[in-house]
Amino acid sequence: MKNISAIHNDAVDLLHRLCTNDGILASTIEADNYKRIWARDSIVCGLAGILLKDPLIMDGLKNSLLTLSKGQHELGMIPSNILPGDSKDISFGSLAGRIDANTWFIIGSCLYFLTSEDDETWNNLKSAVQKCRIFLNTVEFNDRGWTYTPISGNWADEYPVHGYTLYDNCLRLWGEKLWTKITGELLDGYDELVEKTCSNFWPTSATDTRTIYQTTAFNHALEDKIMHYAAFILPGNYDLRFDAAGNALAHLIFEPDANKKNTTRAFLSQLNSDLGRLAIPAFWPMITRESPDWNLLAGNYSFDFKNHPGYFHNGGIWPVWMGLYCLGLSKIGLEEEVNQICSEFEKMVSSAENWSFQEYFNAVDFKTGGKTEMGYTASGIVYMNSALSGSNIATMLQL
Repeated sequence: MKNISAIHNDAVDLLHRLCTNDGILASTIEADNYKRIWARDSIVCGLAGILLKDPLIMDGLKNSLLTLSKGQHELGMIPSNILPGDSKDISFGSLAGRIDANTWFIIGSCLYFLTSEDDETWNNLKSAVQKCRIFLNTVEFNDRGWTYTPISGNWADEYPVHGYTLYDNCLRLWGEKLWTKITGELLDGYDELVEKTCSNFWPTSATDTRTIYQTTAFNHALEDKIMHYAAFILPGNYDLRFDAAGNALAHLIFEPDANKKNTTRAFLSQLNSDLGRLAIPAFWPMITRESPDWNLLAGNYSFDFKNHPGYFHNGGIWPVWMGLYCLGLSKIGLEEEVNQICSEFEKMVSSAENWSFQEYFNAVDFKTGGKTEMGYTASGIVYMNSALSGSNIATMLQL
């Protein structure tokens, strides 16, 4: 069986091959716009470079940030992706704009500077970061702290996650914390926003009623006794499914809580029972044809329909988010679970036919799916290895 160290070495090699003078490519393949500089993908890969202290990947991160900043919209939006070498071939999203292109850009820019102390690059990026922050403040719409994400508005662009999302709002909080570390400027009401986000997305009977965003919806969610942070909040309703990336970020940026730690351990045991192995789906449970939101899934795709139950965003197991989730579990002290998850990942890779850093494993028979040679997947493997190694993740990621 391939162990995580061997897989990790191959992952680092792929990340090196993805680095160009324009930035870090999403993949080496030509299909479906993957051989481009994507804000999200390149910065996720850049974080791997920061954890590795790898100068080549760090340089790729810098090039990505500079390329993206040059394509920034006059209203402040960071491009979702850019074709290398063509400053006019810029996309801000197809069916909807991408909120997380902006949040990842802020995180990437700030972390790059805090890690490298490269003043020249920071001086080139600072105004773009500031414009991006203003844009995110605008898409709160009600000036109450949370950004609002449309359907198709983040990485899960063919999946019905929308509204006040855990993932996007945790990314924003992290970015604002990094901005404050550099500039000393604090987002108005930041501490209260952290408390509001933490308490509203995981309702408990101990929640201070003064922090509750909408009482009726909160109380209905409280009755369900959820075992993790909710995926998103809509006016009048909580979506209580599990979002791996969102929960990973929440564990990374919020202060550890003993009750949530124990409940997370119980949730992972239940997930292990549901799947038959301790792997981490991007979203869970799966949406089926009988689900009330199937209609929001069935027609939402760009090239072909990929979200069959257990596949792609709909229950697919993405190494990138499994790795980020391991970092979150490590931060809250669930090292045994990290070991189990990484062991399962080794088994999945060893059993895979023609393993080539595919986007995901499906949750039906655990075969690989999606595009190959993905920097996303290579980054997730670096995250897993960092979580296993006991690295001081909080310090390295300025949490």
